[in-house]
Amino acid sequence: MSPRYLTARAPLHAAGVVDLVQCVAAAFAAEGPRSVSRPGLRPRPGQLDMALAVAQALQAGEHLAVEAGTGVGKTFAYLVPVLLSGQRALLSTATQALQDQLFTRDIPAVSRALGLPVRAALLKGRSSYLCLHRLELARTVGSSAQRDPAVAAGLEQVQRWARLTRSGDVGELDGLDERSPLRPLITSTRHNCVGATCPQAAACHVNLARRQAREADWVVINHHLFFADQVIREAEAVDWLPETGVVVLDEAHRLNDTGVQLLSRSIASDHLHDLAREIGVQGNARARGLRPWAHLALSLEQACRALGSVPRDTATQSRSAWTDATPGGLAPDAWLRAVTGLDQALAAALEAVSATAPSAAELARLLERIKALQGTWSHLAPGGPSPADAASVRWMEWGVDRAWRMVRAPLDSAARFSRLVPDAGRGDRSWIFASATLGHDDALSWFTRGLGLADHSTVRTLRVASPFDHGQQASVYVPHDLPEPSEAAHTPELARRVAQWATRLGGRTLVLTTTLRAVSRMAEALNEQVLLGRCAPVRVLAQGRLSRAALLARFRAAASTPQGAILVASASFWEGVDLAGDALQLLVIDKLPFSSPDDPLTAARAARLEAQGLNPFGEAYLPEAAMALKQGAGRLIRTEADRGVLVIGDRRLVTRSYGLPLLASLPPMRRLVDEADMSAALDALALTRSSTRDRLLS
Repeated sequence: MSPRYLTARAPLHAAGVVDLVQCVAAAFAAEGPRSVSRPGLRPRPGQLDMALAVAQALQAGEHLAVEAGTGVGKTFAYLVPVLLSGQRALLSTATQALQDQLFTRDIPAVSRALGLPVRAALLKGRSSYLCLHRLELARTVGSSAQRDPAVAAGLEQVQRWARLTRSGDVGELDGLDERSPLRPLITSTRHNCVGATCPQAAACHVNLARRQAREADWVVINHHLFFADQVIREAEAVDWLPETGVVVLDEAHRLNDTGVQLLSRSIASDHLHDLAREIGVQGNARARGLRPWAHLALSLEQACRALGSVPRDTATQSRSAWTDATPGGLAPDAWLRAVTGLDQALAAALEAVSATAPSAAELARLLERIKALQGTWSHLAPGGPSPADAASVRWMEWGVDRAWRMVRAPLDSAARFSRLVPDAGRGDRSWIFASATLGHDDALSWFTRGLGLADHSTVRTLRVASPFDHGQQASVYVPHDLPEPSEAAHTPELARRVAQWATRLGGRTLVLTTTLRAVSRMAEALNEQVLLGRCAPVRVLAQGRLSRAALLARFRAAASTPQGAILVASASFWEGVDLAGDALQLLVIDKLPFSSPDDPLTAARAARLEAQGLNPFGEAYLPEAAMALKQGAGRLIRTEADRGVLVIGDRRLVTRSYGLPLLASLPPMRRLVDEADMSAALDALALTRSSTRDRLLS
């Protein structure tokens, strides 16, 4: 079986059953001939409710947004009716890891259970696939990459893998994450791909994946690729994704933010550093001696770094609001000099490549890329104040090592989805939106407003509660005597307690922080507790030092050791992390996940609400925090057998009026009142753990 095709093509049918709803009900019946209610698949009433709602939407040509709590089994609940409907489908989820899981595990399981084959294809973005042409170029054309022994050795390792891989998915390469210096050398972008003139076009992994997608019954993608396809369709009248009768968008709570990111216009220092590298490599390879390629590349690099070095106020956040000629917190004169220098470096690069582009297809593509970057640059940077636009916002982002990014983004994805999803009558396709967290009311207003679907007459909503008994399986503790989250003493004091709690459990603790900076502070404070002997020699794992997959693997493995581990993480670890069983028994959230009011996008959304006469805190900040808190808390209980304690290290939950609605957004858990309650709960977890029981019985 091909790793990118699930089965050979076969006609889909519903075994002669005309009514799709009846067919789905029969599939979930325990005695059915093609039942998915088999040992290990754990059918649940909520799962059937969701599956029937999906079937009704498909049958009526309508749309459905469904919030399915943890443990409902939402993936089977939409895959079964889609498979039985016999329609072509586009299945999108939030991350490539979830995409792989859907393709390699969930779809085969449903297909086997129903005895209905489906031809499925896995499709990712271009940068996820090996570019054979660029790999050869990196290995043979003189560049700085070859002068770095580590990069040169890495390229040889990639070359050995390239002879074996069938998919070309660089995710197969261990240790090659997004930050690897190898990645831009061995993958292509829309701008540097040489297209049909490429000598490796016949063997191109991207072309192969897209060809398989066009021929498949189902195509499994991610949200980034979904929005990228929409942008390309609009800008170039080119489509990557096939037309289908059904679109399923899983982990739909991520759609609005992903759409804002992909629908924005931006230019970043990474783009320009990569352009400088391409100018040096392609210029020397295709037009050596015709222009000072090394000097042009160096000038662009230096101008890019100079802009990232413009002095900023110490209070400037990682994002600077940009409503005037100069971004907030920057010295105007220094900003103007840096912008002018980069403008001149881009112009010089454009002139040099324009003069030599006719000599090679690679240079012609490079010229197109420079023109596109210069167009974005002209739109964002050199002009004066941002034009008044209530639907978008402009800002600067600042990273480490003088990295930066200029962005103009829409405030939400409503305009895009209001055009995509039909609002009246029977549509050409049905849209299914699914997630564990979509809203606080039956109308799922938090989700539907962000996508412009709140007033769509053909969008139905459904909420299905988690089948887990959180009151019996979990407890929640809010230490009322911790320092305020804004105080410097908060992290050290919370770390001291986490170390003591983890000692009682033998590790098995996940700490989620609201920022990546807080990850470092918390990890340092925990390591200090270990070094000073104030707790057991528990291992502290921190995000940023290893890949996400490697961190989770080490955390799981540590559960079988006497001391165990504490994993400290932020960002993507708030969702999509499944640590079922005894591996995770204590989940700590350092503070309430409120968005920063100084963030330009958040501030612009708040200003829009105020202009509409609404309260930004009640309409935006509080619902956003509740959704994030609910997502984070969902990491604790993943199966009916799981037991654990949730600690929220933010006393505002019990001292502020908004604490009650935030607590109400969580599943109902037993409240722990003080440290004595907490200690008793942790001891009970340790004693009732399966590994502990086994030792006691032996």
